[in-house]
Amino acid sequence: MRNWLNIAIVLLAALLCGCGKPAQPATPKKVPERIISLAPNIAETLYALGLGDKLVGNTPHCTHPDAARVLPKIGGFGQFNYEAIVTLRPDLVILHKEYDTEKARLKSLGIPTLETGSYFIADILETIRSIGDTCGAQDQADELIAQLESRITQLQGRQDGGGTASVSPASSGLRERSTNRPRVLITFGSDATGPIHAFGPGCLHNEMLEIAGGKNVVEGKLPFATLSRESILRLNPDIIIVLAPELENAADAPNPWSKLTSVSAVQNNRIHILTADYTCIPGPRFIQTLDDFSRIIRQNDFVAE
Repeated sequence: MRNWLNIAIVLLAALLCGCGKPAQPATPKKVPERIISLAPNIAETLYALGLGDKLVGNTPHCTHPDAARVLPKIGGFGQFNYEAIVTLRPDLVILHKEYDTEKARLKSLGIPTLETGSYFIADILETIRSIGDTCGAQDQADELIAQLESRITQLQGRQDGGGTASVSPASSGLRERSTNRPRVLITFGSDATGPIHAFGPGCLHNEMLEIAGGKNVVEGKLPFATLSRESILRLNPDIIIVLAPELENAADAPNPWSKLTSVSAVQNNRIHILTADYTCIPGPRFIQTLDDFSRIIRQNDFVAE
């Protein structure tokens, strides 16, 4: 079993990076041939664009696809090994825009960087475009973005009753819908002993939930919230979605909900545990998480087929 604490730090750091700013232009003057990724979602984007053969190093948390696992590792979030980076002779390092310390260190070493974001769907699409433009894969980026936007439109149109979505897939502000939207709590991590960690309104997972047809029970503007069980009783979600990529399967998940018998989701057995590794990685595979959310909403009969 993987170490959830380390994974959580890395993945949540990735989600926290890039709020509100588009990806920044890269500094290399020619198409890079030796690239290093400093985050899992960046590595996945490179492979999705057919650039995996240019990736010469990444972090221990870059595990998809399998080819990423065998590449040289240059350390993880906050503990990058610059000697290892220099040894790999990169002509581009791609990192999150909030990595100011890493950016400055790489600049001092004369290594070009490309900054990316990952906070909302718009950031992910812009990251795909920016990497494609910088690394000579513009056509592949255009095709991938079109595929993702088409799928978003399909899911949003289904939620709206089969019509065409009226909100751009790249928008992070989605309109309220007139359909019966279930109130959903999205938590992350399988630790049943402490407080419940949940996704708030200001993040990618809330955006996907709204596209899928749900409404977040967590209020405010923050991307994350720590909730007591008393708070969950008060919020009374219709559906609980647990993201637990550290587990091999849902059957391994502890049950912190058994005593919350007055909560609607518990009463109606609407607790869904997602263990896929992509659920907390804000890269191109976000679309699979969106599919999962949409399936959960539909199977609970809140949105008509």
